[in-house]
Amino acid sequence: MQEVYSALVVEDVKDTSTYIRQRIEKLCPSIKSIQQAFSIDEAYDKIIVEHFDIIFLDIQLPKGTGFDLLRKLSEEGKIDFEIIFITGESAKEFTLRAIKYSALDFLYKPLDDNDLIMAVNKACDKLKTQYFNRQIKLLLDRVGGDNLNKTNKIALHLHNGIVEFVNVDEIKYLEADGVVAYVFLSNGDRLTTTRNLGYYKEMLMMDYNFYPISNSLLVNQEYILRYNHKELELTLNDGTSLFASKRFGKSFKDTFTQKNNGSSVFKSITQFWKRILE
Repeated sequence: MQEVYSALVVEDVKDTSTYIRQRIEKLCPSIKSIQQAFSIDEAYDKIIVEHFDIIFLDIQLPKGTGFDLLRKLSEEGKIDFEIIFITGESAKEFTLRAIKYSALDFLYKPLDDNDLIMAVNKACDKLKTQYFNRQIKLLLDRVGGDNLNKTNKIALHLHNGIVEFVNVDEIKYLEADGVVAYVFLSNGDRLTTTRNLGYYKEMLMMDYNFYPISNSLLVNQEYILRYNHKELELTLNDGTSLFASKRFGKSFKDTFTQKNNGSSVFKSITQFWKRILE
């Protein structure tokens, strides 16, 4: 017998809220009970009184944001649900990156049917593992101030709804393999994420010292020991050898210089990324 779930849509525009509820009703038969709230206070009151499995939460609300609601609930130990954020195209990039660092999902308005179905299915899977408290704490740490890197944690999507929390500085490099990505850690572990490399690429490049050496490899600069341009070979400080593509190898040659002791020195981040992203 299929499990059934309840949901709350928190959206201040009534027509939009009704549209979201109708799409959920039509496309997500596992959600049998859907309520609506049109403000932070109304949502808070409903969540305190009733249990919801999934909250569809608009980021921008009257008198605050969805994060304000989550912070209040978190402080009171009332987080016992999965979150799917609903946002417009104008959402700030750092906010969306904070959501991605927390392994939470967000959907753009108007909703894409396939994205909605996938987000709900993942939320239902994750309900069994109950990581939501740690994910929301990680999210609130990242959106709690002007410094995006207030926390150094990242939550990684693994199979069967499992979420792994790791320190970003423990990641040596990521490798693409079709629709998944392998994450290689400094302790020798390899994690297989259910997100592709592109999901992590931009945010790790923007916020940390990660650099692509090919279309399938993203490397943490802190682990780079040397680069041999003749062989297009990058050596990490644990002896791992990785090979750059010709395109990215040329950018590395122009950007990194070799010292006599074999260590690499990063010369010009700005020039490097201008060339890469052109």
